[in-house]
Amino acid sequence: MEWLPISLMVVPLLFAGLVWIARREARPFLFLLGTGIALLLAIYQAWAVIQVTVITTLGEEILVDGLSAFMALVVAFLSFVCAIYSSAYLTLPHLKEAPEERLRMFQALFLVLEFTLFWTVMTNNIVLLWVALEATTLASALLVSFYWNQRALEAGYKYLLLLTVGITSALFGCVLFYAAAAPHLGDEPALLITNLRMVVDKLPEHIALIVAVLLIIGFGTKAGLAPFHPWIPDAHAEAPTVMSAILSGIIIKVPLYAILRIMSLFAPRFPELGSVLLGIGIFSMLMGSLLALLQDDLKRLLAYSSAAQIGYVAAGIGVASYLGYYGALLHIAHHALTKALLFMAGGIVAATVGTRQISALGGVARKMPATSIFFLIGALSLGGVPLFSGFISKLTIILALTQARAWVSVAIAVGVSLLTLAYILRAFQRVFWGEPRSKEAASEDIKEAPLPMLLAMALLALGIFAIGLGVQWFDPILDLAAKP
Repeated sequence: MEWLPISLMVVPLLFAGLVWIARREARPFLFLLGTGIALLLAIYQAWAVIQVTVITTLGEEILVDGLSAFMALVVAFLSFVCAIYSSAYLTLPHLKEAPEERLRMFQALFLVLEFTLFWTVMTNNIVLLWVALEATTLASALLVSFYWNQRALEAGYKYLLLLTVGITSALFGCVLFYAAAAPHLGDEPALLITNLRMVVDKLPEHIALIVAVLLIIGFGTKAGLAPFHPWIPDAHAEAPTVMSAILSGIIIKVPLYAILRIMSLFAPRFPELGSVLLGIGIFSMLMGSLLALLQDDLKRLLAYSSAAQIGYVAAGIGVASYLGYYGALLHIAHHALTKALLFMAGGIVAATVGTRQISALGGVARKMPATSIFFLIGALSLGGVPLFSGFISKLTIILALTQARAWVSVAIAVGVSLLTLAYILRAFQRVFWGEPRSKEAASEDIKEAPLPMLLAMALLALGIFAIGLGVQWFDPILDLAAKP
């Protein structure tokens, strides 16, 4: 099985090169083929890990356990769905003026970004974990700035600056971790996470705490946890819709994978770290939801909502129990599917109508009925309604909080879920129902989304129902992933 992780990383890079040199007509096919092959490999890798528990290669520099296999599967599925969506998105009228080289760059860089995400979740080297996360920032920053106008460039600059500065603290943590652990490992590589796990209890208490805090701050900034979230609304709102789906669905989840790794190392020795992370998660829930409630820009509303939902994941990890980890991972999958669906449905409305302002929309469902249904599915799932993925993931996290007797956190988690349902259904009602409130919304040129976009949204909706109605199907890989 050693070839699997290597193949999963090589395939996106190979197809990025092919996309770059291919003619315009062949690029969409190569884009879909590359992400499709990666998805098949990720599915096979998840099955293989269930059979053998761990796959290692390159002298254990690459290690795939249940957690890595689960995250790689989420990355691969969402990348494939976004590739389907983009095959029509990149031909929309508002992109007709985009230079040919920029369209080529978008598809090639997207595949490079997929490679960096796979690398991040499968590396067993603590410093290369930081390097890979920083590589995702560099690759995605250019995609965030794709439109190349003033607002997009400002969003890309803020995204790059804040994340690079924030995640620098994680670099300091990695270096300090290595320096403190190396004397206890002798000839064993002191950068491998599996080796660090064996000596973490031997580190001086103050050094271990400093390392853990630096890593949580650095990775928390990348994840968009409050108060490290200011980059989220600009980046999500100004990026192309496909990129918004990836940003919210995957890029802000991968740092939480890193935090989960760190918590599994330090939480047994320092339970207080779990309480700190739980507090940050609850704060993110409240701040993200309240800011989302005030938004009139549809994409900014969804962006602030992402900060709130990331808070649920942080709270689950902060409980530092099997049930908490299980719920956090389930919520990662749920939010990846749900928020990608909402951004795709909202993005095609904004591109077709020509405005993202909720107050200027209305009545869109008459001309885009399928898109409105998909947005409603995403809204109900985001709000945690039964039968949808959000219900089962939030319930699991709330049960973990109950098990930990964190009663205030339980009350806030339930309250934020109800608030989320209220503001997302209000946005749905104002965008899709009622009478058009602007010339753009009343235009006769508004048409249903193209078939590839509807297919992409249908796959995401299918995933939402699959988790909501049959979470037991995913239990083998989730069970392994919750034991990092």
